[in-house]
Amino acid sequence: MKSPPASSCLGVTTFRRWMRAQDAGRLLASLRVRSVAGFLLRGSALVGATAWAPGVHAFFAVPLTPALACFLPCAVHRVAFAFVHARRGRVAAWGWLTWLPGLALEHFFLATLTALAALPGAFLLGVLLIGTSAVHGRRYRVTWREPFLMVGTLGALLGAAALGWHAPNGRLLTLVGPAAVVAQLYVGSLAVRYDQARADADRLRAAVHAQLVEQQERDVGRLTQAMAEILGHHQGMDQALHEAGTAADMLKAFGTQRGGLARSGFDDQARQLQDSLRQLQEMVREVRAKSRRFAGTDPEAVDLGGVLESVQAQVSLRFPDVDIHVELEPPRPPRALVRGGPLTLRRVVENLVVNACEGNGEQGASRVFIRARTEPLSGRLEVVIEDDGPGFPPERLNAPAEELYTTKSQGTGLGLYTSECLLRASGGLLHRHNGPGGGALLRILLPREYP
Repeated sequence: MKSPPASSCLGVTTFRRWMRAQDAGRLLASLRVRSVAGFLLRGSALVGATAWAPGVHAFFAVPLTPALACFLPCAVHRVAFAFVHARRGRVAAWGWLTWLPGLALEHFFLATLTALAALPGAFLLGVLLIGTSAVHGRRYRVTWREPFLMVGTLGALLGAAALGWHAPNGRLLTLVGPAAVVAQLYVGSLAVRYDQARADADRLRAAVHAQLVEQQERDVGRLTQAMAEILGHHQGMDQALHEAGTAADMLKAFGTQRGGLARSGFDDQARQLQDSLRQLQEMVREVRAKSRRFAGTDPEAVDLGGVLESVQAQVSLRFPDVDIHVELEPPRPPRALVRGGPLTLRRVVENLVVNACEGNGEQGASRVFIRARTEPLSGRLEVVIEDDGPGFPPERLNAPAEELYTTKSQGTGLGLYTSECLLRASGGLLHRHNGPGGGALLRILLPREYP
């Protein structure tokens, strides 16, 4: 038993590859009753305008009978194809094979009208033929490697040339025909290159997203370990508070055994110590309650532009000598998804902007530039905070924020650490850099709300 020729197998493989690249959903949508009726109405209007309509017929001068005879086959094909595929959810290989001749019949109809029309109407119909071929080239991805529609277009042009060679402008097809084929190939090749570029961009975006997810998992792991250590100290903190309270009570008891003046001083000190301990206990309870509420909430959609402008106004009052500028790209960017809502996001951005204004405690920034946009690769929201201050020490750029490092004499290092924790809890990231011209450059990545 003989195997099929290699050229035949190659042709079948190429056709299947071309078929997989087609938009079957768009084709099926064009077969609905309204779309088919629109196609028939447009074709009938073109025949009527070129061969019958008073005033317009003189511009084209196309005979009515040949025009109807050329339009009838593509009309019947469109109706029959739509009837067969009316209840189908996909287009099989045989469906694409039968669809291509219908497109060739449409090109044959336009080419025949061009050959039969009088000048200058023939030029207008020729432009319509070239435009239709170019649109079909883009839609059906016509290239030299997958020239299935181009073969049908060439056959249609040759048939129209043979039919109208002795017509007034039959030789016009020798110019219009090659132009239509070239336009079809050129636009189709551009569409294929665009598809390849978009596929490469999608793969790159997926790779970047996977890298971000992996980094988030590492960050969340470190954050979970830190939170476990903090929670492990809670029991010891409670014990320390209890012992301090007991000591205050004993101090008060011992004070009653002294003279009146000493006893009043002891009473005041003991009362102050007890008040301070009660305040500390209330603070611990509040922090725990807030952390439990925060951990259990879903991310909220936050107007990023409103938060940034609010931070700009608030920090400008505190640092009037610092020029704080906000730029939004576009003017109304998508909303960010943040646990804790706008208050959390405002706290994060305000901490970072205040850090930029304060600098290292000795030298602060005179200009802070805040820019928000949609990051093109990952699709996330990106907020860049850039200043002209002293920047980060090189050895601190890659150091973890939980080390609570600070260069300010009265600083704690909690601002940057808290900001990173809040961002990670919302699925965001914070990257620290030094700008090329000096100063710090902070890059925040936030998940966004999709419509």
